[in-house]
Amino acid sequence: MRGLTRAGKRASEMAFNAGGGTINWFPGHMAAASRAIRDRLKLADLVIEVRDARIPLSSANEDLQPVLAAKRRILALNKKDLANPNIMNMWVDHFQSCKQDCISLNAHSSNSINQLLGLVELKLREAILKEPTLLVMVVGVPNVGKSALINSIHRIANSRFPGMTIITETSVKPTLCCRYY
Repeated sequence: MRGLTRAGKRASEMAFNAGGGTINWFPGHMAAASRAIRDRLKLADLVIEVRDARIPLSSANEDLQPVLAAKRRILALNKKDLANPNIMNMWVDHFQSCKQDCISLNAHSSNSINQLLGLVELKLREAILKEPTLLVMVVGVPNVGKSALINSIHRIANSRFPGMTIITETSVKPTLCCRYY
C-alpha cells in the first residue's frame, strides 16, 4: 500500500491515505459514543476513571483527559492482584502527588469496593447534603474492569448504604446513579 500516511493527533481524528482515498478507521458508532460520554461527563457529580494497575498510563483514555481534569474524580487502578505491588504503589504515590485521588483495587474484592465507596462518600459528602440524587460515572478504556467494578458496587452498596437506591445504566456507558433519601 504505497502512500500510507497517518493524519490527525487523536484517535478520533486518525485517518489513513491509501493511494488516493482517505480511510477513517474510527467508526461512526465509536465517535457517537465518545460524544455521548463527553456530554454525559458534564452532568456527572463524580467520575471514577478505571485504569489497569499494570499499565496506568497506557490504559488512560487520552480523549477524555481534558474533560476529566476539570471534574471531581477518583482514579481507580483495577486488577491490583495482577500488578507488581511495589510498582503499583509507586504509581499511586505519583498520582496522589499530582493531587489526584487514586486508589488501587481489585473489582472482585469486597474490601477494595468498600474502600472505594468510602472515598466516593468522602468526596461527595457536601454534595449529598445539597442534592438527593447524584450521578457517579464510571469511565475507562475497554477491558480495564468497568463492568466488574459496577457489578461489585451494585452488590455491596445495597448493604452498605441503607435507604439508597442504586440505578445502573449501560446504554452508552456504565453509569452509577445514587439516590439518597
